[in-house]
This record gives sequence, structure tokens and C-alpha cells, in this order.
Amino acid sequence: DELHQTQAEALTYDDWLDASLRLDVLEGNDSWKDVTESDLYDYKAVATQLSKLKEFRANKDYHQILYAVRTCWKRDFAGINNEMLYKKSHVGTKKLISEYIEECVKCMECLVSEDCPINDEYILEVLLESKRNYGRGAITMSGGGTFGLIGIGVFSTLLEKDLFPKIVSGSSCGSIVSSIMCSKTSDEIKQILSSLFDNTFEVFNVETDRDTFYTHLSRLLKYGVWFDSKYLQQTMKGFLGNITFREAYNKTGRILNITVSSATIHDQPTLLNYLTAPNVLIWSAVCASCSLPIVFASSTIFEKNIETGEINEWSNPLLKFVDGSLNSDLPISRLSEMFNVNHTIACQVNPHISPLVKLSSECRDLDRSGVIWNLKLLLFKLSGILSLELSHYCDILNELGIMSNLATKLKQMMTQSYCGDITILPELAMGDQSKTLVNPTPTFIWKCILEGARATWPKLSMIKDQYTVEFAMDKYISVLRSRVVF
Repeated sequence: DELHQTQAEALTYDDWLDASLRLDVLEGNDSWKDVTESDLYDYKAVATQLSKLKEFRANKDYHQILYAVRTCWKRDFAGINNEMLYKKSHVGTKKLISEYIEECVKCMECLVSEDCPINDEYILEVLLESKRNYGRGAITMSGGGTFGLIGIGVFSTLLEKDLFPKIVSGSSCGSIVSSIMCSKTSDEIKQILSSLFDNTFEVFNVETDRDTFYTHLSRLLKYGVWFDSKYLQQTMKGFLGNITFREAYNKTGRILNITVSSATIHDQPTLLNYLTAPNVLIWSAVCASCSLPIVFASSTIFEKNIETGEINEWSNPLLKFVDGSLNSDLPISRLSEMFNVNHTIACQVNPHISPLVKLSSECRDLDRSGVIWNLKLLLFKLSGILSLELSHYCDILNELGIMSNLATKLKQMMTQSYCGDITILPELAMGDQSKTLVNPTPTFIWKCILEGARATWPKLSMIKDQYTVEFAMDKYISVLRSRVVF
């Protein structure tokens, strides 16, 4: 119990790791890791492939290694990405899986070594084809008001461990943190983090001139919104300046994606990035993605003329955009279409969604017995039935022409996916729910960062195993390209 408490209250990753490793020893999880047999994955296929790769590398059979890379390497080979394989122990999984991943990296090192007689151009061609087959990973950040600041803890932890994917997506408030991470270099991010508590985040109002309740009410009755979006715009301009999606990509190499929804029911949600909106100002895309109806007014997106530097309205000036999470909180299918993404890390901090996702995760635990588990399963099934019923009533309202816009948005919210292949679920304290639409204080920011980090630490083993081969491919493709060019 003392170790569990130490683990839960850890302030650093090293403290958490120390407690977790000791718990694995005490709970017998290390013995479980040593046993290769399990119904959770095809251990025979993994063992066979591992043996072959070791043999090929020992014999310096480079052609066989290349053949294995091209034909056998895929992200979820033999079911090794099964989430259940990481629920038994606090750190790591079956040692056979770890050995297989390490051997894959060693084989790639072997191919790019000076001893390899195969032509660099040919190896590069094979690795590029294998990379397309292997797919790409992405990290997506959900909406959730000021809880979106939890993303700072998640992203900074992944950056620190060199596990941050190049493709990043953010919706609503999640786009705030995502945009900063993708438009700043690593040194600039460190500088921002070090001075984070010295800044003021006046997103909803100015502390020196706060709006009264009657001002808010008057604005709501007159314009249909509670807050003035000019403060959000000023904050984002301060952080981002007039950088565009293309400029951010050229600067950092990270691909920023921001989802926005049309204010009408006739247009599909739009995924903005350096391909679809290269000259769009990122701050304006963030403000549009944060424009939750009733909270903020629908927003206009702006673009920069690359020749003159002049700022103009993007696309149709009459078209307004609202909160991206209404239609596509986690735009997984769109990322797959555009960037060959077949694996996502999702950080879910929506206060109304996170408890349901957590309940779903707990219903899939290895220990599927007891009264508590059965109650959770019942609650999860009831929530599913309720969602289906509400979706049905939304369809009826839409067909009758009653509040069609609202009914369509509600249905899209209830039927979209809120999970990734790896879903990070930070703890959202009930007492903090009232702070969702309030300017964050330094104490609240620190708490969000800590909760984001704590929620990420248990997932690091799974993220490392599922991204090591992809990152190694990127590294050695870059090495080979530099050789071929020069």
C-alpha cells in the first residue's frame, strides 16, 4: 500500500519508475515477463521471427534481412500491440517482445553499416516501401476547456523521452498546446516551459477589468455568446505571432493539424495543416477551433500572402468556423487518409467524455470478476444504450426540421470516436470542473502539467515499444538519404 501511494503521488518520473519496478518485483510481474507463452499474442510467431533475424544478422545475410524487413515488418506483428500485454505489469511487458523490437533495430543498424555491400539506393528504396507498409504514428489532443493544459505535461514527457511523434493534432483547447509544440523548436519549448508560471493566460477576460455577470448576460442576449473572443485572440497572437502552417512545418518538421467545424450543418469538419491550408495563420485556426457555441462567437480564419505579407480572410469570407471537437475531436480517419497514420496516441481530457472512456478501459481489465467490475460493465452498457437513444432522437428532430443544426452537432458528438490505439486519461478532479472556463492560475497550470505527466508515465513502455521501430526507420532513412545525396 505504501508503494502504491508513493507511485500515485510521485512528482518525478524517476520516483514513479522506482516505485513501479519495486511493485513489479513484489507482485511477481517480473516472473510473468519471463514466461513467453500467453494467449494475448502469437508468441510462437514472434519467437520464430526473432530467431531468424538473429541468425541473419549473425551470418551477415543482408539480403535475407532486407527480405524480412520488406515482407514481415508491420506495426502489430503477431498481436504484440495488444493493450492487455501492458496491463499486467507496471513497467514493460513480455521480454520476448522487447527482445524482438531490439533485434529489429539492430538489423536496421546492420543494413546501414559500412560492412553492408548492398547499394545504398536499393536499401533506401526498400526502407521507404517498408515505412509505407509499416505506417505512421500520431498524437491527438482532445478539447476540454482549460483542462487542455494537461497536454503540456503529456507532450513535455514524450519530448523528454524522445517519443514524440512528428504528426500532431489538436481540437478546441487541445489545439492551443499542439500549436505551440509544433511551431517552436525544442530550445524555444524549454524556454517557454521554464517561464510558464511567469505568464498570465487571460483567455476569457482581463483580470484588471473583469466583465460583470450583467455584462456577460447582456452579451449572451445580444450576440448569443458569454465571452468576448478578443482575449483569446490576443493570447494566441502573443504565443504564436503570424506564423503559418507551412512556416511551422519548415521550422520544426512537425506536422500540425487543427480541426475546425463549420458553423452550419452543410459542410464537413475541416482538418487544417500545411497541405490543406499552408498559408493560414495558426493563431486564427486555434481561435476557430476553440469557438465553442454560446461560449465564444464563431470565428473567421485568416491567411498570409507569402509575397506581400498581407493578412486576408481565408476561403469564403462568409464562412464561419466553430469548435473542432464538435464534429471531430480526434480526426483519426482523416489523418490516416492524408498521412498514412495507422496508430494514434490520444490524450482525452473532455470532462464529459473522459469518465466514460475510463469506464470502458476498466471494463476491459484482465481481472474481470467481482461486484465492482460487474457494476462498471452495467454502467458502460447503459451509457451505450443512452447514447444510441439520443442519437435516434436527434435523427427524428433533424427529419422534422426542428433544431436541425443543434441535433446534427449533438449526434456527431455522440457517435464520433474519442479513443486512440493508446489513450492517455489524466485524472480530472471533480473540484476543478468549475475552472473549465476560467483563466488558469499558476497553481492550476502546475496541477494540470503534473496530472498530464502522471497519466503518461504508465504508458511510456507501451509507447516506446510501439514507436521504436518507426523512429529507427526514420533515423536510418535520413542517414541513407544523406549518403545518396552526397
